[in-house]
Amino acid sequence: MKLKEGCDCEKCRECCTREPGWFVPQEISIAATALGLSDKEYVATYCQEHEIDGVTALSPKQKPRSTACVFFEKGKCTIHNVKPYECRKVYGCEADRRHRRTRELVTRYWK
Repeated sequence: MKLKEGCDCEKCRECCTREPGWFVPQEISIAATALGLSDKEYVATYCQEHEIDGVTALSPKQKPRSTACVFFEKGKCTIHNVKPYECRKVYGCEADRRHRRTRELVTRYWK
């Protein structure tokens, strides 16, 4: 899996206020290490579960009383170098079908 930084345009930043992108399983350890936490602490503190087709996937939590990603602060991603796969692959300035295909791919990684 090739890591990619992603786009930083206004439309893409706006995506961070609607719904956090999903991680692939191996990214949990990477993000946890970046924050100096164990995988278990990271998941308990910063992740939410999503159940789809009998598969459980993880994404960052949403801020309280908001749909914004918990890591989106002052218009920037505070975990940019270790952000979820879906955030690196899906751009708000691109077609919606890319989002659907990427979400399906991420779900397969969790199987």
